[in-house]
Parts: sequence; structure tokens; C-alpha cells
Amino acid sequence: MKTMPNLEGFTGTLAYHKLTMFSNLKFTDGWAFLAEDLGCFWLADILASVQHKPKVRDNNSFIIWRIVVNDKSEAVVSGYTDCEEDGSYSVSKRVYTQKIPYTDFPIGEFEWYQQGDVVLLKQEH
Repeated sequence: MKTMPNLEGFTGTLAYHKLTMFSNLKFTDGWAFLAEDLGCFWLADILASVQHKPKVRDNNSFIIWRIVVNDKSEAVVSGYTDCEEDGSYSVSKRVYTQKIPYTDFPIGEFEWYQQGDVVLLKQEH
């Protein structure tokens, strides 16, 4: 079972990385490290493949992306324009969601941001 790498040292980026051929999305150093360490380039492909969808395209100035993986290794990838005051996520603010029947991404929740065409870790914001 894969474990989440330590990402605390990533607080900005020195370069932008093209991790997928499907779009012009740019990924920060931290996100590139995550993709390499966990072998989750497929997650970058998911983000790239939905950039044309109206809700994503119209709200890409800021999107909170998250993946939630349960103990059966099933996952849900979702994007939101914002969270509620209590930190929960509302369907009314969701711009995209996709169920993944199996993943080796670590169990639990992980969140990151998208600003325009840049995908970054939360602490790189």
C-alpha cells in the first residue's frame, strides 16, 4: 500500500511541469513530486480531460480539487469553487465529480488547488 509522501517542504515552485499531453495545464514542483512519487499521473490526466467542461472552464480562476479514497480503494475525485464555513463541501459548489472504481492512491482525503492553468499543492498557494 502506498503512503502519502511528505510534502511540507513545498511552499512555492521554481518551475512549472507539463505532466499530461491532454491540455496546457501546468503543475508546480510539489505536484510534480507527488505525481512521480505516487505514480498518479492519471490524476493529472483526469484534471486535464475535464478542463473543457463548462462548469470547470467557467470557474477555473480557483478550484479546490480533492480525492477521497475509501478502505476498498475506491475513490471520488471532485472539484469545488469553495467550501462551506464549516469546511464541508456542497453539491451546489461542485464543478466536477468522477468515481474511480480502483486506485492505489493512499487511503484518505487529499486536497489541492487550481488557479487558471496552474495546479498546485495547498501550501504552494
